Amino acid sequence: METSVSTVLDAIAPEHRTVIIDELARRDSALLAQLRDAQEPTTQQREAVEHLLATAVIKSLGSDYTPNEHGLAVERAVKAFLEAWPIRE
Repeated sequence: METSVSTVLDAIAPEHRTVIIDELARRDSALLAQLRDAQEPTTQQREAVEHLLATAVIKSLGSDYTPNEHGLAVERAVKAFLEAWPIRE
């Protein structure tokens, strides 16, 4: 039996969804609201999520250019988002 995805964020595993929601709530609450209401993200929304999460990873880098634990969680979350919603050319 197939389960249907009701919103963009429902397609993401809970541990990654939480990270994405936290980051978007801090960085772009309007985008978060759009994703909560959509069944599929637009290309522009996909690119915005990728950019915002990539920025969060960059900001988590230490002096040795290694992300901290939060940065690693965000890195895994952006990967999960793009696996569920790849950016199409």
